[in-house]
Amino acid sequence: MEFLRRLQNRIIIFDGAMGTMLQKSGIKPNECPEYWNLLYPEVIIAIHKAYLNAGADVVQTNTFGANRIKLKEYNLEHKLEDIVGAAVSNARKATYDRGLVALSVGPTGKLMKPYGELSFDEAYEVFKELIVCGAKNGVDLISIETMIDLQEIKAALLAAKENTNLPVVCQMTFNANGRTETGTDFITAATVLQALGADVVGANCAIGPSELIKMIEQVNELIDFPIIVQPNAGIPQYISGETVYSLTPEEFANYGKIFVELGVNLLGGCCGTTPEHIEKLANAVQNLSPKYKEKKLITKVSSRIQTVAAGKDFPTVIIGERIN
Repeated sequence: MEFLRRLQNRIIIFDGAMGTMLQKSGIKPNECPEYWNLLYPEVIIAIHKAYLNAGADVVQTNTFGANRIKLKEYNLEHKLEDIVGAAVSNARKATYDRGLVALSVGPTGKLMKPYGELSFDEAYEVFKELIVCGAKNGVDLISIETMIDLQEIKAALLAAKENTNLPVVCQMTFNANGRTETGTDFITAATVLQALGADVVGANCAIGPSELIKMIEQVNELIDFPIIVQPNAGIPQYISGETVYSLTPEEFANYGKIFVELGVNLLGGCCGTTPEHIEKLANAVQNLSPKYKEKKLITKVSSRIQTVAAGKDFPTVIIGERIN
């Protein structure tokens, strides 16, 4: 596939924030961002074009919340297929042959059991509906992003792998302590998601690039597959009633070279980033190549919150002794 072929030879640049750009375009807090695909397609197309002109190889559709659970909050669940179809069409009109289109798949907004009411099977069906619709309309890959629950992202990944033949990128959102809100660390997420068939695993949103660097450094020796990072433009601050992101495009781009040196294969931006951030980022890494990753034959065992590596290069692992 084109996406996977490109991934072997060069650093792939994803786009930046859709929400930030919609706010600049005048969207109100109580409006459904995904409905703008139908109401104002020219705005969405212009945003995609701006990121492509900035150097993005992949644009993500304006479908982050286009699942029946989130759309129901706006009484738009019956418009799901129309919204997704328009979102893909808008992205395609912007890209022509210049870039690839990824279907953006965000969380349902509901907590999974045992933390909440949403069951695994229900989540799977919600994601399947969105993903099948996106595939039918001709996206190039699936981008599952900003997930905080390992069970929820597993449901989305399985829905993608079992119902399409498309490459799948998975990103979870981590706090400054290196864990998601439900306690999963990066290496555990990467281990589980790779085993379930994800083509690329990484992190986006929540924290800025400096915090993500620490995380990538810690897991580098255990990961031998493609990694993506799409950080915010710094840690968000609430100033005078407005959310402000501190990193300038130049400051944001400076982290790109560091990420590539650490073995990151795909780069982009999340909240607070704009076409200017992506342009500076793309320019900063345009002459860099993906680092060769030697295949690591490591036995790993994962729970939801911990991964243990076993083998001659790791400390002795005692299994079961404490339950004698």
